[in-house]
Amino acid sequence: MYKLSSLQAARGLAALMVVAFHSLFINAKYVESKNLLPKIFFFGQTGVDLFFVISGFVMIIAFREKFGKKGEIFNFLKGRFFRIYPTYWVYFLAVFLVFQIKPEIMNGSQGGNVDLTASLLLLPASSLPLLMVAWSLIHEVWFYLVFAAILLLPSKWVPGAFFFWLVTIICASLFAATPDNPYLRVMTHAFSLEFIFGALAGIAYLKLSKKPKPSPYSAVSTALTGLGAIAYALSGGVVNGSDVIQSISLERAFAVGGGYTLLLLACALQESNNRLKAVSFLKLTGDMSYSLYLSHVLTLSVCGRVWLSAGYTGSGAWGAIVFWAASYSAVILVAYLSYRLIEKPLLTLTTFYKKLNLVKHPSAAKGDI
Repeated sequence: MYKLSSLQAARGLAALMVVAFHSLFINAKYVESKNLLPKIFFFGQTGVDLFFVISGFVMIIAFREKFGKKGEIFNFLKGRFFRIYPTYWVYFLAVFLVFQIKPEIMNGSQGGNVDLTASLLLLPASSLPLLMVAWSLIHEVWFYLVFAAILLLPSKWVPGAFFFWLVTIICASLFAATPDNPYLRVMTHAFSLEFIFGALAGIAYLKLSKKPKPSPYSAVSTALTGLGAIAYALSGGVVNGSDVIQSISLERAFAVGGGYTLLLLACALQESNNRLKAVSFLKLTGDMSYSLYLSHVLTLSVCGRVWLSAGYTGSGAWGAIVFWAASYSAVILVAYLSYRLIEKPLLTLTTFYKKLNLVKHPSAAKGDI
């Protein structure tokens, strides 16, 4: 019931959306011809919103039986650490080496102003991380810390804890200015609402999926409401060019985050009742979505520099078609190789470490994840 391929497919879709969004900047920088990329690619930035919703949903599903149990905080944080940091550090190291050799090509928009310690540890800082896309991982780390605290609570108190967190973020957004302190900015950022929405949807899913014969119309109406919210965000200018790293509006959090939450819940319910099958390509993309997210801007930038050095920038519409066909193929290939050769072996290694640790400490087996 709880191994939902629709969640993995949603991860793949979210990653592809972010790739589409960043393509617009690569096109403007390296392809001196008519922009062939559709304007809707700008909405691809909300792939990050979808990632946050998925994260909250998955945390509830994966740790549904761990609330209120002794020792779970350590097991949870250890698992999250091994899932996020080892693969990230491989990319951080690669970018760091380039930064040492040619600092002018890294973080050029910030004039090379980078907090390397904060970048390494995924801590909030006044500047972007060295690997720029890692700014969203800083929010993920914060989500995990709060979730770890919620794990202390009995199951019956968990929904109340999330509602309390939700009200706190809404009040901070309504009545306080965006903090200058980067730690406070992350802690009060409305992106937290999307993680909370996902978690509450996960709680709802656990209850609704147990019903003997749920009506398909409830899932359909949920999906239509979610699509309506996304359509409103598309047409109403909710997603604009503002700096989302500093803050997002409550309107965006509710329209985009809420819309994705309802769509995700509807898909999960339909799948649990064997009424939905995820697209295989999106499932595969979801498997390698972390590698895709970490690598895609680097891959696109390399493709752009090669294109620029080859002198093809003014080659017209056909040239642009060739560039994007080659670049998108490279993005998928690099992400797949990264997943197979870096991410998956590191996950296997950390899994082996955890099993070895259980052999040394058998009493920990009951609480391990």
